[in-house]
Amino acid sequence: MFKPNLRCRIQLSSGENDVYGQPIPGRFVNERCAVVKLEISNEKTSVRADSSASRGNAIEEEVVSIILLTNKTKAEKDDIIEVSGVKLRIAARHPRFDVTGRLDHYEIRATMWAEA
Repeated sequence: MFKPNLRCRIQLSSGENDVYGQPIPGRFVNERCAVVKLEISNEKTSVRADSSASRGNAIEEEVVSIILLTNKTKAEKDDIIEVSGVKLRIAARHPRFDVTGRLDHYEIRATMWAEA
C-alpha cells in the first residue's frame, strides 16, 4: 500500500508549445508524493570538436529519479514536478497496481528541467 510522505508541487503543461516545440508550463497544483530515488550528479561528457586533440570535455548535470504519486494525480508526461527543491520534467508515467488489480499509484520517471 502506497503512503505518500512528501509534498510535491506540479506545474501542469498548458497544452501549447513554444517556438522550439517544448511544452509551455501552465498552472500549479500541490500533491502528496514519495521519493524512491533522486540522484543528482555532474558527469563529464566529451566535446566532439575537441576530442581528437585536446580531449576536451564538458560537465553536464544528470538526474536519475523515481517518484511515486497517488492514483488521483493530475501529472502527465512533460509536466514539471518540484520535489525537495529540485525541478524535474516528467519523462514517463507508469501505473502500478495492488495485488487485487486496482490502481494503487503512479510511478514517475523524471529528468532535469532546464528553463529556456
